Amino acid sequence: MPHQGYSGNIIDTADYDYWRNLATTSKMFAAMKTSAITIASEGDGETRDVLGANALAYILDPENKSQYINAIKDKFETRIRTIEIGNGAATSSVRSHELFYALLALDVIRYDLDADVLSKYEGWLESKIMALVIGKWDPHGWAMRMLYYKYIGDETKFQEAKKEFDIGLSEHYMPNDGVSPAGNGYCVQRWNSIERTVKNSTPDIMEYMGYHDYYTNPGIVGLKEFMYGYATAPFGRILLYGDSRNTEVQKPWDIEDGNIILSPHIVSAARFSPEAYKYAMWTLREGAGVSKGILKGHLSNYLIMAGTAANNNPIEFNTDDAELAPSRLFENYGALKSRAQSVNGLYLSMLNLKGNIEYHTHYETNAIALAGYGEILMRNAGYDGPNNDATIDGVTATFDFIHSNSEAGNNLMIGGKRHSSKVGDGITEGIVGEGIEYFRGSSSEAIEGTHFRDVVFMQPSNDVNGYYVVMDHVKTDKAEDNVNVVWHPNSAILNTVKNATEYFSEIKIEKGHVGPRLYSENKATLTTFLGTKPASVEVKKTVNQDRSGYAFASDYMYVNYNTLNQQADILTVLFPGDKTHKAGSLTRIVAGDYSGSEITQKEIVDVALTSNGNSVEKYGSETFQGENILYRKASGKLISYFLKGKSFKSGQGNSIGFKSDNSVALSMNCDVDGKGMSGKIISPGTKVTFYAPSISSVKIDGINVPIDVLKTNSVSFSIPEGTFKLELF
Repeated sequence: MPHQGYSGNIIDTADYDYWRNLATTSKMFAAMKTSAITIASEGDGETRDVLGANALAYILDPENKSQYINAIKDKFETRIRTIEIGNGAATSSVRSHELFYALLALDVIRYDLDADVLSKYEGWLESKIMALVIGKWDPHGWAMRMLYYKYIGDETKFQEAKKEFDIGLSEHYMPNDGVSPAGNGYCVQRWNSIERTVKNSTPDIMEYMGYHDYYTNPGIVGLKEFMYGYATAPFGRILLYGDSRNTEVQKPWDIEDGNIILSPHIVSAARFSPEAYKYAMWTLREGAGVSKGILKGHLSNYLIMAGTAANNNPIEFNTDDAELAPSRLFENYGALKSRAQSVNGLYLSMLNLKGNIEYHTHYETNAIALAGYGEILMRNAGYDGPNNDATIDGVTATFDFIHSNSEAGNNLMIGGKRHSSKVGDGITEGIVGEGIEYFRGSSSEAIEGTHFRDVVFMQPSNDVNGYYVVMDHVKTDKAEDNVNVVWHPNSAILNTVKNATEYFSEIKIEKGHVGPRLYSENKATLTTFLGTKPASVEVKKTVNQDRSGYAFASDYMYVNYNTLNQQADILTVLFPGDKTHKAGSLTRIVAGDYSGSEITQKEIVDVALTSNGNSVEKYGSETFQGENILYRKASGKLISYFLKGKSFKSGQGNSIGFKSDNSVALSMNCDVDGKGMSGKIISPGTKVTFYAPSISSVKIDGINVPIDVLKTNSVSFSIPEGTFKLELF
């Protein structure tokens, strides 16, 4: 059993000397002590401040403990006694955090109280805690019951409540990777708001007490990395999925007076992983704008950062450790980011949940969100509260449309029918860490057919700007159904550059509007280019709601495509820009069964094409067979290429490229410091041949590969199933 200072207590008195010593040896812990004593000296205030600060001051400043005991007693008499617990979120979830601070404070001073006073306070607490809602908004109700049972020493009921708490907690993250099914805004706010302390701090309290089910839980570790690294754009604001109310209020920090950190989680992420910590420091510094923060002097904050004397593993934070999270593939979420450590970086994400959905989940399988140059460029519907419609300038987005219609997000639909399920097949493969990055999301339950949504990211490089190519591969169950692709730029007006081909969005506040919320002076833009010719394009209107006062009526694009043999292969270019980064020149091209775009920037010419992958075609001096092709040439010289398919060759004679017996995904840089080629390959297990002048050897993950056939300008070898780093010499 976990060791406790007194039987039934939560806080271990054996830690007191250790905590007091930290306050004399560490500037951070000393500042928290000063904060606690200062708050305690100010008299009455917020329940959490009075109870949290006086409980900590009682421990760190024992000479004046009678003062702190009296302050805690006064708060019990004036607030805990009278607090009313109801059935709503505001009267149960939110108010539960006051009971959390009350229970910890009472746990600390219990042996300094007369028996009748202690019994009275415990009675008040028990009645309020047992009135907290369970069955929805879990896990706050079970968390408080669990902690109360630990407080009174009822191990049987504690374990029963712990089981329910763990179940409720697990509903808020995907078990294998931590992605939140509730939406990015809901996730970051609930796990970082001080008003949701019961939900977000109880795992830390449990770890402190010796129940080590949380800091090493892959789902919770992934959740922390997801929240601080991927739920938000490089400038710290959320990408909207699910019940995300807005980018202004729902944020992964809770800070007052500029630099006073209320909720500890953004600075305690190191308890979970080094990556979570580095990403949290980036969000704190670049999103919240805090370089030298002070963690508020609450007992729970101190406990989380200090830990136990037995473990002797206190943690501190330093925003100099900040790091912008790189591109990453979760099982349920794809994230492609530009490599620069900058708030102006590019970031496209895509959601595809394999399960664990809940009320706050929207119908957003394979839905995309996009940020760049310091602004949100493309958004999904978000949320305006339960059953709330949103109306601006005579345009209404009903609650049903916002919450339950896939047309409200950057989705693909079949036959004009909304998604029938919130569940997809996940992110099934991808390549990151290369100049051209890629992932695939698969959907078969939400639509009447199948949908592979492939995103290929051309990183900013070669002194030109980065952009994304979306390739949708669709098969319909019914011959009469068409395919519908919906795009929601974060702008009021969708400007038509060329009908049914190119559209331009300026991320700005139009005259007479109050939104969108802007976060830079970069004058960000988005060019949406339809590389595959559509049957028609409809420009519709909705309301991009925002409870912080930035709601606005917005144009969005509803693009219809015909099918051939119940199949459609669709290419769309999403090209972010701003006042110093202009979109390239985009031209629609066709090569046999392939459709797509040429993208020209200076002397750089990129070619992006898509098809069903069944035929070999040629464009210029390149021949290929694949579902997705993207290659770059500078002044006619091949620099890099990506292909999801069987073959690619560039040039005549001593050509560069490859062929394989089975379809692979391959991203290659064609010249690495003049020493050869390198890249990554996703192989099903197949034989491949690579072509390049004077090629003679191959390494996979740094290991030399036996060559089956060696010719003057080609090598053939077998590559096993998996994803590998590839080097050609």
